[in-house]
Amino acid sequence: MEATTSSVTDFSDAPIPLGLERFLGLVIRALSTTLEDTVGEREASGFINLVGIAIAEEIHADYLRAAGAERLGRQAVSNALIDLKRRLGGDFYVIEDSGDRIVLGNRRCPFGDLAKTCPSLCTITSHVFGHMVAESQGYGRVTLADTIARGSPTCRIVIDLDPDAPGEGGQSYFGTGAA
Repeated sequence: MEATTSSVTDFSDAPIPLGLERFLGLVIRALSTTLEDTVGEREASGFINLVGIAIAEEIHADYLRAAGAERLGRQAVSNALIDLKRRLGGDFYVIEDSGDRIVLGNRRCPFGDLAKTCPSLCTITSHVFGHMVAESQGYGRVTLADTIARGSPTCRIVIDLDPDAPGEGGQSYFGTGAA
């Protein structure tokens, strides 16, 4: 079969669904799946953990600058987590916010369908949330109880602020400064 050659030279109005967001999503998916295929999902998650920590430090610094403070107060932490995910396209909301626990829900994954093919990306959420909470409150244990990436219709993120609280598993984060 002979290949046809197009005479089209201007694609500016072509219905190609490509913009910066989709392009970056393709890059992230390719990197994540390449890592998972090469070293396995567990090891890929370790690499993504390092990326998540670096991202968390940058984002936390942004919120501290915006607050004009050295650490975020208890209510500011919850507000910052919700605001962060809203800015990224998520639809996070507070389910519970007590003295020793924050439980957030989410109706729309900021990573969109990408999360379904790269569930290890959820560890970025864990690291960003855990780092921000721990740096401002001294400690945070983040449990990704339900995630859209793992097939749930919504996410439920449990953040325990007390290291002795009974937990549902999760990842512990410790602040580097005094809380």
